[in-house]
Amino acid sequence: MQSIVNAASNALNTATNAASSAAVAAGNLTGLTSPTTTATGAAHSHAESVKASLPEDATAGEVKSIDAEGLAVFEDKEVRHEVLVKINQLALDDVKHGLKELASLDLVTDSGKKGIDRYFVVTRPMGLDYIGEVEIESGKSIHIRCHKASATAAPRFHSIDTRPGSEGGAIFKPGGDLHWFDY
Repeated sequence: MQSIVNAASNALNTATNAASSAAVAAGNLTGLTSPTTTATGAAHSHAESVKASLPEDATAGEVKSIDAEGLAVFEDKEVRHEVLVKINQLALDDVKHGLKELASLDLVTDSGKKGIDRYFVVTRPMGLDYIGEVEIESGKSIHIRCHKASATAAPRFHSIDTRPGSEGGAIFKPGGDLHWFDY
């Protein structure tokens, strides 16, 4: 049976290709295309630094290696479930990849961490946002955002970072720039 990592990668590639094709077709029909415009029409540049793209009321910590705090957020059962739901939504109706196997998304094994290597925390008046990079297959990762209303609150999944298909869609190269995203 195909692993969740491969299923996630395949699902994201399928969704990215479909979304990119739809965005190009819509842009061709309306004449409103731009290389930095997402399918929703909002400009989204990954060339900015983490701090330059933050909301005015936010401060960001440094990108750091995964630790107990990061694992507590990104390994949370509800967060893992919501990430899989979002991946499934991105893949539209593509159910043949077995995305319902929550147990196989474990980020910690007997030999240590697996899947997530780094993250950063953004402090805002409404709580803490965690932006993390999750490697879903060798050489491919997704960036996810989670939120905690307070230091003691349970983490909640917020979103997966996506770009236009021409820029790689939702798949990033591990170790590349990790940025704030607000959608």
